[in-house]
Amino acid sequence: MDDGTLQKYIEAGKITKKTREYGVSIAKPGTPLLELAEKIEAFIREQGGEPAWPVNLSLNECAAHYTPVHNDETLLDGKDILKIDCGVHVDGYIADTGVTVQWHHDKLTKAAEAALDAALDLVRPGVKISDISTAIDEVIRGHGFVPVSNLTGHALEQYVVHTEPTIPNVKYSSPTTLEEDQVIAIEPFASTGAGHVNDGSDIQIFAFEADVPVRNPDAKKILLYAAHKQLPFAERWLMKEGQEFGVPNSLFKVRIALRELLARGAIHGYPPLMDAKKGLISQAEHTVIVRDEPIVITR
Repeated sequence: MDDGTLQKYIEAGKITKKTREYGVSIAKPGTPLLELAEKIEAFIREQGGEPAWPVNLSLNECAAHYTPVHNDETLLDGKDILKIDCGVHVDGYIADTGVTVQWHHDKLTKAAEAALDAALDLVRPGVKISDISTAIDEVIRGHGFVPVSNLTGHALEQYVVHTEPTIPNVKYSSPTTLEEDQVIAIEPFASTGAGHVNDGSDIQIFAFEADVPVRNPDAKKILLYAAHKQLPFAERWLMKEGQEFGVPNSLFKVRIALRELLARGAIHGYPPLMDAKKGLISQAEHTVIVRDEPIVITR
């Protein structure tokens, strides 16, 4: 990794850390989720970065991929367990972090945090990824919860949020090892429920997939926006940022266009991920550059 790339990752990490701390500071019972999302995303830009995806504000049995709709009226409740998952990019170099905010679920939150700490302690070139996964699994179970088996950590590349290798949160066997200068996000999820998630409904996060022919003129405009963006975007972003690409300021037209783009494989959606038994879920996440002295850029 050259020095220029390293500095961009470090800068993205600094902004992401500040953003995580800011999000935690303003997430209070009674706060509208939409207000929280908009403030967090605005904060990222104020710090000189760009959101790498719409901030995920996932409640209770939802592990990830929920971002508020443009007219969302959901208010945080003191009984909720909220996962804030945010990413920042600087010229496409991404830092990814997640934190759990709660008022009554301290043990569940600490299980994910302890698993993350145990995993980070192992990060070095040549370490088996399966050893990291085993540590995550054992720590979460040791706290009396179950790891989410079908959610994983992952590597990051320029303008790529998820790539190989993946870092499972459960024990498995593999000879794959970490390599020098890989950038990886480790993100344990602890559950009181099934320990695996299913796709929910009401997709609000999308990303460009392929430049394919579409008939709807609004769909063509959204596809231009998505290709320009390169990274995931929210339906609610289209109502603002999409204007310079000619995207209509009409939720009805936007949703029709998104349906066509999904059907044709021009974009793909990220459905909310829900615990199969509606158990509560906590998350903790940091991004680390793999070296003999690892650089945890979001801590």
